[in-house]
Amino acid sequence: MKLTVIGSGVLIPQEGRGNSGYFLETEHHSILIDGGSGTLRKFPEFNLDYRKIDTICYSHLHPDHTMDLIPLLFAFKHDPKVQTLDRTLQIIGPKGFQSFFNRMMDIFGQWVLPEDMDIKIKEVTREKIALTDLNITCNRTIHTDHSITFRFDDGKGNDIFYSGDTILCEELIESARGVKTLILECSAPDEMKSENHLTPTECGKIAAESKCEKLVLTHFFPEVLKTNILGTISRYYNGKIEMAYDGMVINV
Repeated sequence: MKLTVIGSGVLIPQEGRGNSGYFLETEHHSILIDGGSGTLRKFPEFNLDYRKIDTICYSHLHPDHTMDLIPLLFAFKHDPKVQTLDRTLQIIGPKGFQSFFNRMMDIFGQWVLPEDMDIKIKEVTREKIALTDLNITCNRTIHTDHSITFRFDDGKGNDIFYSGDTILCEELIESARGVKTLILECSAPDEMKSENHLTPTECGKIAAESKCEKLVLTHFFPEVLKTNILGTISRYYNGKIEMAYDGMVINV
């Protein structure tokens, strides 16, 4: 599996860090994981082919994770190199996504919906989804009322866990237990603790308790980047730690 970090930042504009977006490629699937504004335009910058996307996984419905759905569908509809005939786009999202999608289509549908492409929406809470060469395990976490996490497993001992936006909670740790690569949001400094996001100390505790092989941090607000993130986490977790950046490639 190859994962490319498209956006490692947040809604606040930062040089070199866009809104949340990740692109997971296997032999048979191309999966967009979240996709805030600006995600689509970065595909050519990182030498990625957006035309191959067959599955989208949304962790929750906040705009910095979802807003490039409209540009993506618009591109699918009008790009002559996109083959939409007999093609299915699967969208996996939290409870409420179907209603969210329907409201968006009430506004934009006449311009963005490809007439001959089938869009299948699957709302999940706790569920395992089998793709051709990949299993996706979805579980709950605490951020919005229906936020979910994703664990991608190729069946060969290689897996990636993506937290989305979250706080420290038991289900998050259990869902990530023993994973090879743990991707955690790391939004706020410890001294600016948020009710809805993780701090470096919490990331260190989650990584240690989940016993992941490698921790990758992402979703940085500007303030947290001014602190000693790695030093703080190392007090709790002695495994490999990496800070995500836009264009980063993770091979698992």
